[in-house]
Amino acid sequence: MTSRVSLLSSTAIAAAAIVFAGASASAASMDALEKRVKALEKAGAGKSVSRSKKTMKLTVSGHLNRQIQYVDDGVNSEFRHTTNQQSRSRVRWVGTGKLTDDISVRTLIEFGNSDAISSGQSLQADEVNGGTFDTRHIDLQLTSKSMGKLYLGHGSEGGDGVTGAGDLSGTLVALSGGADESLTGSASFRTTAGAVVGVTTRNGSDELDAGRIDRVRYDTPKFAGFQLRGSHGNQDVTSVALQYGGSFSGVKVKAAIGYKNDPRLFDPTQPAVGRGDSSQETVNGSIGVLLPMGLSFQFAAGSRDFNVVGVNDADMRYGRIGYRFKGSELGETRLALAYNNGEDFVANGDDLVVISAAVVQIIEPLGAELYAVYNNYDLERTGTTSIEDIDMVSVGLRVKF
Repeated sequence: MTSRVSLLSSTAIAAAAIVFAGASASAASMDALEKRVKALEKAGAGKSVSRSKKTMKLTVSGHLNRQIQYVDDGVNSEFRHTTNQQSRSRVRWVGTGKLTDDISVRTLIEFGNSDAISSGQSLQADEVNGGTFDTRHIDLQLTSKSMGKLYLGHGSEGGDGVTGAGDLSGTLVALSGGADESLTGSASFRTTAGAVVGVTTRNGSDELDAGRIDRVRYDTPKFAGFQLRGSHGNQDVTSVALQYGGSFSGVKVKAAIGYKNDPRLFDPTQPAVGRGDSSQETVNGSIGVLLPMGLSFQFAAGSRDFNVVGVNDADMRYGRIGYRFKGSELGETRLALAYNNGEDFVANGDDLVVISAAVVQIIEPLGAELYAVYNNYDLERTGTTSIEDIDMVSVGLRVKF
C-alpha cells in the first residue's frame, strides 16, 4: 500500500528544535531553523514513500443505518429506536491486487453492528443488543476473467440473495427481498384478551434465503447472462443457485433459483419432532422486470421441507410493484407496494399475510437514503380466534461512507 508522506519526520525534528530553543535562542538561530524547515518542505514536495514491491490496495467503506419505529400489536404500543437489520450499520476493509493479467485477488473483512437490532426487539421484553461488532465477512476471493471466482472464508453461500435477486425497485433498504422479517422485529401476536399467541412478526414468515457461513464457494463466468454459483460449508451445508440478468429493448430482467441442504439442526441420536430440530431442504426463486418508464414488478416464492413426518412444509410467496422517478434534485425517488404470505412456519395451519408500502428518497450529495415503510401483519391460526393485527411504521436513514 502506498502512503503519501512528505518528509514529516525531518520537518518535525526541525520544528521541535524551534520549540525547545525557546526564548534563549538568538534571532539569527531562529531564522536559520526556519529556513531549514522551508528547505526540507520544498525538497519533499510531491514526494512519497512507497514499497519496492507491488502490494494490495486498501479501501475502507461502510454505512450507518438507524430507524425510529412505532409498533402497535392491538393491545400495547410503543416508539423504539433501532438498527435496521435488513442493512445494518457496518464497516469494511477491502484489499485488491493483481496476481497475473488474468487473476485478481480481493480480501474482504466486514463487521456489523447490532445495537438495538430491529430483528430482536419486541413489546414484551427489554431492548435486545447483539453486541458491538460481529463478523459478516472474513473472505479471500480469487477472480479469473476466464475461469470464474473462488471464495475462501466466512461469507455468502451460493444461494444467498436469491429471493431478492428479482428486485429492481431499489427499495431493499426499506423492504427486504421477501418476508421483511428482519426489518420489523419480533413483536408477538396477541388475542383481543391480551393472550400471547406464540407467533411473531419475525418467525411467522421467512425469505427462505441462504445466508453467510464458513464455506468454499465457486461462481462460474457469466454466459449469455447466466451464472451458476455453488458452495460447501462446515457440517456438509450445501447451497447452489442459477442467476440471470439481461436487457431487451430497454426492459431489464433479473431472475434466480436456488437450493440449500442444511443438516446442521438434525441430531441423529434424538427423534425429530418439530421444525427446530430437523434437517432442512429449501428451494426458492425470484424474477423481476424493470420497464423503461421506471415501473418494476417482482415475484418470489420458496418452500422449506423439514423432513419430519406430520410437519408441513413452510411456504412463502412474495410480490412487489415498484416505481422509480427523479422527483427531486436530491436524487431518485422510489415507491413500492408489497404482499407477503407465509404458511406453516411455526405450526401447521398458520397463515400470515403482510401488506407493506414504502418510499425511499436518494440523497446524492450525502450518499444517503431516507426511507419510510408501513407494515400490516394479519395472522390466522387454527383453533385460535380474535388475533389482533400488528401495525408498524418505520422511518430511517442510511448514510454510506
